[in-house]
Amino acid sequence: MPSKQFTATILLILAAFIWGTAFVAQSTGMEFIGPLTFTNIRFLIGAILIAPFALREKNLFLNIENQKKKKLYFILFFTGCSLLLGSYLQQYALLYTKIGNAAFLTILYVPFVPIISRFFLKKKIHWSIWISVSVCLIGSYYLTSENTFEAQSADILVVICAVFFAIHCILIDEFFEIVDAPFTLASIQFFICFLISFPLIFIFEEPSLSGIYKELFELLYVGIMSTGVAYTLQIVGQRYVKPSTAAITFSLEGVFGALSAWIILSQFLSFAQIFGCFLIIIGVLIAQLIPIFNKEAANQRYYDN
Repeated sequence: MPSKQFTATILLILAAFIWGTAFVAQSTGMEFIGPLTFTNIRFLIGAILIAPFALREKNLFLNIENQKKKKLYFILFFTGCSLLLGSYLQQYALLYTKIGNAAFLTILYVPFVPIISRFFLKKKIHWSIWISVSVCLIGSYYLTSENTFEAQSADILVVICAVFFAIHCILIDEFFEIVDAPFTLASIQFFICFLISFPLIFIFEEPSLSGIYKELFELLYVGIMSTGVAYTLQIVGQRYVKPSTAAITFSLEGVFGALSAWIILSQFLSFAQIFGCFLIIIGVLIAQLIPIFNKEAANQRYYDN
């Protein structure tokens, strides 16, 4: 098992790296298409990529009780919905805010996970979570305070998207309590995202084949790497590591995103914004590390009943 945990952690680091670098492609890939079209196509690519692997797991569903199947379908649908909402809000916000802002505000889903678990799933929550959230909120203030009103509004959308990513993370754990089929979960959630968003792109945007072709590189990178590969790495990795380890690892996404924007697009952050990023990382670590070293906190982890 330790070797599986080590391998899983490496997979999660790789997923965080891919997500972080994908922020650049997401930001530069909307010159000729809208954010909803970009989101729709990335999930279509991801679904097609993972579908052959999902077909190998079809026998796992044959022996599931009918009552559990109903719950499973419910989880699958809302996993896809939460992923779509989180991804679209993030994509739309990148039209107006810096990549560094979006990357670090997105990892706020880490402290959001226990809060949602507490108020909606009635699970216990330790006092350290409230300290974590407070530090993250202060960090968010410093990260966004120098922005224009338009950029600050986009930052708020990223915070909301983090809530949906937190719900997505919780639903993944609920799925694995019923069946161990990571590729099926990945493929179906991508197809759900594609199917729901497909009619909407013709209502709210004007997609064209020429525009899609001009953004093909960005779409392929995000569709194959960020969607198909990274989200699957997340699902596979979460089977073998503790939620605390996974959350700490995913917080690296913000670091990779900011570094990529700095190196590739020369998007610099001010001292105050860097300080805000630092506080967000500290807040995330507080939420995840205290329960590892404190017995009382460990007994009140948000995933304990």
